[in-house]
Amino acid sequence: METLHDPTKLPLSVVIITLNAERTLLQTLTSVIDWAGEIVVVDSGSTDATLTIARIMGCQIYHRTFDGYGPQKQFAVDQATNDWVLLLDADEVVDKELQREIWRAMAIPPDAQQAFSVSRRLIFMGRAMQHIGESRKPLVRLFNRKQSKVSSAMVHEQVEVAGDTVPLTGLLWHYSYGSLHEYLEKLNRYTTIGAGELVKAGRRQSRLLLPFRFLWTFLSIYVFKGGFLDGFAGFTWALFSAIYPVAKYTKLHELRTSQSAMHPEPTKSKNPIATLNENER
Repeated sequence: METLHDPTKLPLSVVIITLNAERTLLQTLTSVIDWAGEIVVVDSGSTDATLTIARIMGCQIYHRTFDGYGPQKQFAVDQATNDWVLLLDADEVVDKELQREIWRAMAIPPDAQQAFSVSRRLIFMGRAMQHIGESRKPLVRLFNRKQSKVSSAMVHEQVEVAGDTVPLTGLLWHYSYGSLHEYLEKLNRYTTIGAGELVKAGRRQSRLLLPFRFLWTFLSIYVFKGGFLDGFAGFTWALFSAIYPVAKYTKLHELRTSQSAMHPEPTKSKNPIATLNENER
């Protein structure tokens, strides 16, 4: 059962997970505070001003040890008091057009099995990426939590939808990386998590294919998708995007090598009876 809400706001819960998100969180919350009936923040141990910002903005705050993006976000969704939720990252800002679209979508309660997808525009190295990045990948972010759920993937999680998905116009502005240092830290973290998931899934990758994977990924993003039109930021994004799978599968090889060293194949022992000499028989 849904709780009573301010009639000037939507019966909608905005759900966000955080960890040291002070750089972007205030901007994110400001883009939803005037119209969202509730904002749920699940924090995994912030040591900066993240929780102070969340309290000042009137968020419902929960604490949970991080165990993967999928499980963490699903936990956050479960804390919402409204059936309809808007799932945001702490570095995403809802633009005015998307705000109006969400109002229109929620004006007449939609089918509970339906979900809505949104487009993101990445801000990278101070530039709005027009041709590459995330602009080609609409993401399901507005859904009924009783009918749809977040996948259990440790990284690159998705919302699993029960029914149809309807696209909304407008944008989520994605201020994901404050610096190249922060980008590389995230790349390192994501590739480590991704390699671990590959090990669990029993996946393998030939090391001989990695140079070709790197080259194909770079050319696909920088040339075929038009990354060169985004200037030096486009080149940098294409380069690091090509490094990502190489790093992930190299870490997979490293994990498998270390596991083999810790658990070597048992050697076949000889039959002790057969090895007795004639005097011992």
